[in-house]
Amino acid sequence: MKVAVVDTTFARINMGEIACKRLEKANIAYKRSTVPGIKDLAVECERLLEECDIAIALGMVGGADVDEQCALEASLGIQMAKIKTGKHIIEVFIHEREAWSERELKEICINRVEKHVDNVIWLLTHREELIKRAGKGIRQGKPDEGPLEEEEWIGIVVSRFNENITTKMKERALELLKGKKVVVREVPGSYDMPLMVKKLLMCKKIKGVVALGAVVKGGTAHDEIVAKSTSYALTRLSLQFNKPVTLGIIGYNASWSDALQRGEEYAERAVKALLELVEALKDDVC
Repeated sequence: MKVAVVDTTFARINMGEIACKRLEKANIAYKRSTVPGIKDLAVECERLLEECDIAIALGMVGGADVDEQCALEASLGIQMAKIKTGKHIIEVFIHEREAWSERELKEICINRVEKHVDNVIWLLTHREELIKRAGKGIRQGKPDEGPLEEEEWIGIVVSRFNENITTKMKERALELLKGKKVVVREVPGSYDMPLMVKKLLMCKKIKGVVALGAVVKGGTAHDEIVAKSTSYALTRLSLQFNKPVTLGIIGYNASWSDALQRGEEYAERAVKALLELVEALKDDVC
């Protein structure tokens, strides 16, 4: 048995070396080849499959939109090569956009390559190992999704700006969510919320997020810019992930006294709206 290992010079980490070391540890023979970029992977895999039993195609996808388009084209080419050869080609792509830091990107890459090499080995030698793992929500590169279950978490993202107000809002929200599983994340200001909300929504267990903040009017239109841009961004995230994101953000055009007086009320309304939407979205009639 022999494995074709094809990687690229475009990757920012030596993915081929990681794969080969894993194969050597399992005493599996391989032939390695390196091509410039991901769109060159398919033809090289097809060429090597003339003498190999299975291939693993390793590539890194940049963060620009054009890179995502190239990845799609490369994946289609790999699918065509699979059909033509009648042999498996395990596609291992790492996307720069899926990581929040350079260190996380490296960790994802190593984990994904090693786990997919294990998949290659099982396909060649122990297919029963794959059967054992069916339906487990297993992922490569990141923590396993796990099987479907009813566990539900609620996210709260709180702005620290105007902390005297937002702290009380957070406390009121937690009081209403007592007995439920809650994760709380704080950000510097309301304008900084969308990215943290997005990160929470990416977690399968998070069923919705409450956004809590206070945008108080100053001497300029800054409060209007912050409040409107934040609310628009949160709305788009809710629609993108099909999960409710409720707006517990006071302002714009609110005075300090208004915000202080209404803070807990806003938090309460946002939490109640979220809980109602979470339940309503479970209705699968439509």
